[in-house]
Amino acid sequence: MTNFLEKNRNEILKSSFALSNQAIYWIDKEGSFVFANDNALDCLGYSLEELLELKLWDIDVNFNSKEKYISALNSFKNNEFIENSNIIETSHRKKTGEVFPVEVVSKFKIIDSKEYVISYVKDITNRLERTQKINLYFELINSSSDMIFLINKENEMIEFANEKVCKSLGYSLAELKSKKISEIRKPFEGSQKIDIPEVFRRLEEKKNLITFGIYKSKNGTEIPVESSLHLKNYLDANFVTAISRDIRERIEIEKEKEELNIKLKEYNRTLQQEISKAKKELIEYETMMKKQSKMAAMGEMIENIAHQWRQPLSAVSVLSSGMILQNEQSVLDKELLSSGLNTIHEQVQYLSKTIDDFRNFFKPDKEKNLFEIRDLVQSAIKLIKSRFNQLSIIFTLDIEDMKLFTYENEFLQVLLNIISNAVDELIKKKNKKIIAIKFYTDETFIILEIKDSGGGISEKIIDRIFEPYFTTKHRYHGTGIGLYMSNNIVKHLHGQIDVRNELLEYENKVYKGACFSIKLPLDTKKEIDG
Repeated sequence: MTNFLEKNRNEILKSSFALSNQAIYWIDKEGSFVFANDNALDCLGYSLEELLELKLWDIDVNFNSKEKYISALNSFKNNEFIENSNIIETSHRKKTGEVFPVEVVSKFKIIDSKEYVISYVKDITNRLERTQKINLYFELINSSSDMIFLINKENEMIEFANEKVCKSLGYSLAELKSKKISEIRKPFEGSQKIDIPEVFRRLEEKKNLITFGIYKSKNGTEIPVESSLHLKNYLDANFVTAISRDIRERIEIEKEKEELNIKLKEYNRTLQQEISKAKKELIEYETMMKKQSKMAAMGEMIENIAHQWRQPLSAVSVLSSGMILQNEQSVLDKELLSSGLNTIHEQVQYLSKTIDDFRNFFKPDKEKNLFEIRDLVQSAIKLIKSRFNQLSIIFTLDIEDMKLFTYENEFLQVLLNIISNAVDELIKKKNKKIIAIKFYTDETFIILEIKDSGGGISEKIIDRIFEPYFTTKHRYHGTGIGLYMSNNIVKHLHGQIDVRNELLEYENKVYKGACFSIKLPLDTKKEIDG
């Protein structure tokens, strides 16, 4: 046999290297490759001729210099008889540049008086991935808000517990691993009362089971839990995984629900009588509310007419008084008389239209009409300026040429309310008094914005200004019905109105004020376009 080995040594070595499932390298003390088996060449992607031209540090990421290789070589020589001293983990680089992790087992040898390192290399990519997954699983288990146990079914011993268990029960993992699960768990009272042997017997039948029990902590505290149990076989042994959740809060809620149910049952005994009484009172209340609703609607209309009449009546009074005074002083000429009478006529027409507008507002058979939005805005401004012309209020208009097909008088009523309120605020201010009106369209709405430089609306009340009878003015100057009616009118036009505080820029200066935005559906314009 010895003669056979001697004669066939080379063939035997070649066969052994070729059949190995590991990459095998021979490297001399200078770091040059002198041999590599087929597995090594396949892993790196080199031919043997190419590899023999390289040094170890050309493929090893960590031993990337001759100095590091010589240091490792000396370490192998010095620690040859120390267990595992010749096993290292490093990374190799393929011909393509791809880097992969490897485990290298090396042996120092002297052959024909020359020093060599023989290395057996294993790709450990899969092993590292498995290790990372295992570490991830353990991190997930330890970060769980539930208590997780692994229990040996045969002897009931706790094999593992996560950090939540240790924290909740006050034991270390070592202490728990010395205990049986029955030492820290006792059964629930009542229908859920089953001990560990019975739990395991049922689990044997079903493989998965939900149970209730009580864990006893190290300091004596008892924690009721709901546990999800699973039976697993591993290495011919049966293990139970238990995922337990603290249900103290749930039990408290159940107690409260039970107490509430008792109260509800008690209440239900007299509920029918109370319902009958409430029905009778509700019918009486609804009858009264219908009457009050009619009166309130009439009151709102009268209040709003008074609110809208106050300005034109004042204008008529001023004009008529002025003309009387001019006549007494003999300075009232024909032109002044004609101008004054025309203005008074306009105001009187407006007073008449106000009554018609509010009377028609409650009629279902009103008709829409076609009007130019620019003309309507200018009419509103003209009516307002007839009273407040002396305040030097600046109006700026940015209005697209567009005709609308809707209820013109109602839309005018809204404009007058908003502009009038803006003027009332500007009266109080010493800064420049500006009202900017912009009209434009977007993909969904036609939009009219009215901004002022009056300082804005307090955030405390801005959400309430469309409420009926809400006002910040003295009773004599306002009833709070104007914006409420405006909101109702815009809703009647199938639109929406809102308010916010915004900045207004005029002549390179910025002023803070309120911005009312009226949005009407595009159909308001499409009806006339069609």
